[in-house]
Amino acid sequence: MSSPVDPYRDWGAAYVMGALSPGERREFEGHVPGCQECSGDVASFAGVPGILSAVPRDRALDLLGPAAAEEPPPDLLAGLAVVERVRRRRSRVWLAAALVGAALLGAAGAMTLGPAGRHTSADPDPSPSSVRDVTTSPTAVTTSPTAPDVIMSQTLPSPVTASVQLLDEPWGTRIEVLCSYRVPSDGPRPPVFAYALHVLVSGGTSVRVATWTAGPGSTTRPIATTELQRSDITGVEIRLLPDDLVILSVGF
Repeated sequence: MSSPVDPYRDWGAAYVMGALSPGERREFEGHVPGCQECSGDVASFAGVPGILSAVPRDRALDLLGPAAAEEPPPDLLAGLAVVERVRRRRSRVWLAAALVGAALLGAAGAMTLGPAGRHTSADPDPSPSSVRDVTTSPTAVTTSPTAPDVIMSQTLPSPVTASVQLLDEPWGTRIEVLCSYRVPSDGPRPPVFAYALHVLVSGGTSVRVATWTAGPGSTTRPIATTELQRSDITGVEIRLLPDDLVILSVGF
């Protein structure tokens, strides 16, 4: 007897790239905390928007041009229900996957060619830290001016610290977080936890824009997007899941 197929297994990239509809996003966020595989997918794709921002626009369009127009191979769609809702969702998933591939190719090119076209050695198997160096390099091409890091305040004692940036975009705001999970000097090693990023708007309303998992000794860079204008955001919170317990916050 075959194991049931997880209907959310292809949603991770689309979620991180903002390709899901609001309803699908809420549905996926409700599923992720209880699914280790999907949580891992979201965490592994968390740095992709930052990598994309390091790829020049013209280069990214060249990479996507031929692939974006191609339909997914028919054999990959075998067994899927042929209904309009699934077709639309699959299209968004394929686009997100194409963007991820373009980002990785573009980042590899950025590591090979320096600012003046000078050839430099590239790490054939970059570690997560080297990828982060590329995305935060002063020579990286970004889509909006860099905002200063704002340190988030702890609302409850924990080994987790974070800073946040709000970046204006033509379609809204990009939120970049640098979150570190310190290893306690004594006592038992804490487990891996799931976290959620919320933005606060006027009137006290909060909107969840990202989720991820992290364990002791890790540093993660969750990146979220929202159609809210930067001027509409009054604060940012990091919450511990599944209880939505606020552990870090900052006001604007």
